[in-house]
Amino acid sequence: MALLCGFRRLPCLQRSVVQVTAPWLSARAAAPLSVSRPALSSQLAEDHVKHWNAERLLTVGLLGVLPVAFTFPSPALDYAVALSVAVHSHWGMEAIFADYARPKRVGVFLSKAAIGANYFMSAFLLGALFYFNYTDVGVVEAVKMLWRA
Repeated sequence: MALLCGFRRLPCLQRSVVQVTAPWLSARAAAPLSVSRPALSSQLAEDHVKHWNAERLLTVGLLGVLPVAFTFPSPALDYAVALSVAVHSHWGMEAIFADYARPKRVGVFLSKAAIGANYFMSAFLLGALFYFNYTDVGVVEAVKMLWRA
């Protein structure tokens, strides 16, 4: 098949379409087709499903914990809010780093450094919120004081 361009044939376009795509098709056809997945991948898929369900459960739990904590303030609810916010923000940042700091995109070192920084900052946030709950008025009362000011 040649492309006519002003009554002249272009020699670079005279190759057949089958010849151009044949290496791709032959490499693809050489790989055996398997319908069954290894046991390890199914276990990992189940772990991701459990993690996703835990994230959604925590998010729905935050919808209940926050109004109750602001309506009936208590130290136990302050700690529940602190733990929920810290875990929720950790999982959110972990998803962002998994999407945008992939090893193929930024390198293995920066990808692992981003995940490590996320764990460090999450632990620091949880410790800071617990410390604030223990030594001061608590997270919920502090937010109420900010709203009144």
